[in-house]
Amino acid sequence: ATAQILAGITPNPPDPALKRFVEADAFKEHQQWMTSSWNQVRNRIQTMEAWRTHEIKIAGAQKKTLIYPFSGPDFLNAYAFFPDHGRYVFFSLERPGTLPDLESVTLVQFTKLLQDVRSAFRDIFERNYFITSYMTKQLTTPWIRGTVPVMATMMALMNRRIIRIEPLDLFPELTHAYDAPEAKRPPVVMRAVRIEFANPNASGTQQLYYVGLDATDKALEFYPDFLNWVGQYKQATVLIKSASYLLHDQQFSKTRTMLLDAADIVVQDDTGIPYRYINQNPWQVKLYGRYHRPIRPMRYGYQKDLEVAFNSRQEQSSLPFPFGYHWRGQQSGLIVAHR
Repeated sequence: ATAQILAGITPNPPDPALKRFVEADAFKEHQQWMTSSWNQVRNRIQTMEAWRTHEIKIAGAQKKTLIYPFSGPDFLNAYAFFPDHGRYVFFSLERPGTLPDLESVTLVQFTKLLQDVRSAFRDIFERNYFITSYMTKQLTTPWIRGTVPVMATMMALMNRRIIRIEPLDLFPELTHAYDAPEAKRPPVVMRAVRIEFANPNASGTQQLYYVGLDATDKALEFYPDFLNWVGQYKQATVLIKSASYLLHDQQFSKTRTMLLDAADIVVQDDTGIPYRYINQNPWQVKLYGRYHRPIRPMRYGYQKDLEVAFNSRQEQSSLPFPFGYHWRGQQSGLIVAHR
């Protein structure tokens, strides 16, 4: 019910404890904004779904895991592309946090909370990605804390029923050790959550694991089994988008190696695994859309070999939706690699 209210949806079945919020003017205004924004986004999602049905066929998806590194709270794209996977594993720097406790909120605070929700959704609705530098502020307001409120709201918008959200401690002995006053701690102490949710039109449930941690090689020394934990889910589907070219950096070489080992299909933009790693056996690559040089602050991500590959294709395959940093018009590019 909380996720539905954040999504501008009147809870069904009604929740008496939340009745005062549903009747508030602030909710009606929020509902209007969310409905009109979501209608536009839904058109984009339908285009993505139609494209995916045609271009990415995954057998036995219910038994597969989707791994989404540097995801932030982007459940939207993961689910639009891969709605049938049984398990989703996201990891990124942002903390998971919790859903706000609406029952303890005043109507004045509720108005502010809904403003924070709109602020958190503006970029993903308009551009189809989150801006990392803004996210720090958007996900640390007094009311929106961490990725969980945003992911839960997306689930509500996509008509998925949230069954439970529970904190998860993957390595309790390490958590305990790092809690000690004198301990040498990682730069970001790992926090994780598991969300179980269901499609009302299908049987069974799906699981989303979200882990907040620093995935640089150096920081992973504090969690030496984390990449083994993610990599156990092979043969996985891997999604990477708007990832600031982090996997081009030697600081993330262990994460890159794990992804290449665990994946049997990679769907990414040019900010993901550098082209030279997948432009060879055992990978087969298909390119869609267009290649553009990276946006100004990320010029270091330019890949000449990828630009040549895009420009020398025999068959130009278009991309009818925005994906990555070149989101205006039909300017995006997408890479699909099958093992």
